Amino acid sequence: MGNKRVFLGWSGDDNRDIVRKISNGLSQSGFFPIIGGEWKASFTVSEEIIQQMRGCDFAIVLIEKEVRRNDDGQVISMGFNPNVMMELGYLLHKVTDPNRIRRILVNLNPNELPSDLQGAWTVSVKKAPYDENDEEAREKVLGDVAGEVIKDFWEYIQGVTNNTDKLDYFDKWEENMLDIYKFSGDARISEKLIYGMQAAIYSGDFERLHTKLLNIKDKLSEKDRFKDYACVACAIAILDVFVVTRRLTVSPNDTQFNALCAALKHEYEKDIDDLDLKTWCKIFRNDKLELCYELYAMGLEDVDEKIEYYYDALDLCNNILDMINDHLGKDSESKDGKYALLYKAFTHRNIFQIHKALAELEPENAEHHLEMQKEYCAITLANRKELYDHYKGSGRENFISMDFISQEYLLSLSEEHHFEENRTQRREIMQVAKAIFNEMKDQKQVRDMIFEKVKEEFEKIKKSH
Repeated sequence: MGNKRVFLGWSGDDNRDIVRKISNGLSQSGFFPIIGGEWKASFTVSEEIIQQMRGCDFAIVLIEKEVRRNDDGQVISMGFNPNVMMELGYLLHKVTDPNRIRRILVNLNPNELPSDLQGAWTVSVKKAPYDENDEEAREKVLGDVAGEVIKDFWEYIQGVTNNTDKLDYFDKWEENMLDIYKFSGDARISEKLIYGMQAAIYSGDFERLHTKLLNIKDKLSEKDRFKDYACVACAIAILDVFVVTRRLTVSPNDTQFNALCAALKHEYEKDIDDLDLKTWCKIFRNDKLELCYELYAMGLEDVDEKIEYYYDALDLCNNILDMINDHLGKDSESKDGKYALLYKAFTHRNIFQIHKALAELEPENAEHHLEMQKEYCAITLANRKELYDHYKGSGRENFISMDFISQEYLLSLSEEHHFEENRTQRREIMQVAKAIFNEMKDQKQVRDMIFEKVKEEFEKIKKSH
């Protein structure tokens, strides 16, 4: 959750100092706090604050009744600051998850808020009385309030971090897609777009998404201070690969290849402040760059050129695996491990495919390439079995991704069957494959090209018997 932007809303002299203490504390924990109204931009204060709120991942709003006194020092009213109420109303309207707006009621009960603002998450904190002439006492009281707010926020973030599963972005693509398609520039779509985009590629929605993102990019007329523009641009570059190659079925020509490579080599992640999203954007663009190298090599006639591009693709595969392992660790049970496993499986199979092509192009090294095929075929099968078992055992069977994970597992089973020499093991592979295949073959839905490939592999197996 490091580098997430946190908007800090406030009113009153005490609360200004409290949010500055909160800001310092959050900065030390790796967050990027933004104190409302402190950009000192040229536009009006209300426009400035709305700009600040638009790009934030979370908000902490300090709410306290303000004391108004007459010239004689007598209290004439106690009410809520209208600017803070406007900020809170705007946030509640724009943020889909109200838990991300941490409403801190200073010396207030929740039922004292206006009824329209009740119902979302709130917490009450006590600010002890102090002698206004005692600066040391004031600092302690304000520091205690700031510390309590930081503690609560940190506990909330820990809960979010522990419960977040990137497969949710992937599996709930239809919900995320609606948010992306109605994007107006106010909501945040970065995580939904990047973490869930593979589902658009799986389901064939990538062309429509590509068109929509071009529209969104045009609306984001300049690089914003936040990450949406960079993520949209990165996503367009990734989807270009599937549009140009007709979903990886044709090789790009020279002009297309050069354009795709130029777009994918651009380091979009430099404009993204979220460390996790930054890393995944880098992984995804390199993953698609590797596919471009593979597809381009397939269409070349010169053998030496083909070999060169295949080895470039192989280097990229190894770099991608290093990035995933460095970022998340090698333990598939770690946070986001299953999501990482999905992309490791893609990369391991790409390595398998590259060695399969190189075995024909380098007959003198055919034995080495055959051993590499066997090794990475087994690794890919293990990856995909783990994913398949996870989906079967986690209540995700009805997600669209389950269809494709099943098909990919089938494809890996059929490829492993080709290399397995032990008859008993071959028979066991066939039993598992047939059970999955029979579940899917009569389903009346549009079949993916993976399914067609699986049927081809089974035809080969039947003929070999």
